Amino acid sequence: MRRDKGNSVWLLPLVLDGGLVVDFRDDHVHVQLGDGLKVTSEQRNVVWGRIAEICEKNGTRRVLVEGRAPEGVFDTSVVIDAGLKTATVPRLWMAFCFEAFVPDELSELYETVAASKGIRVRHFSSRESALQWLRNNVPS
Repeated sequence: MRRDKGNSVWLLPLVLDGGLVVDFRDDHVHVQLGDGLKVTSEQRNVVWGRIAEICEKNGTRRVLVEGRAPEGVFDTSVVIDAGLKTATVPRLWMAFCFEAFVPDELSELYETVAASKGIRVRHFSSRESALQWLRNNVPS
């Protein structure tokens, strides 16, 4: 992991192919996913810690995640764990904007698990729609 002088954290490798960038943009935390991203449980803890830190520092509960949906076969326990990790930031609103996204049972499970912890999650295929949803539903 490498931190720069700003609000960003990069998970190795440093190129966005397979990597991840977390930073603050205007009124929300922005997470950019690289192609072929595979996040371990340990990396997930680092990312959520950083998201919580940036949210607190900037007084926001809005998070936009963009990129290509992680590929692979995910079992239910991994999706549940990921959904539970969203509670790292209380009262969070998180919009996922994935290219050519088609909702499935696992994305619905993720949203349901997050909602059980008071976190609002929604998936989009349009960045503009995702940002509009975040801005219309979460006070600054």
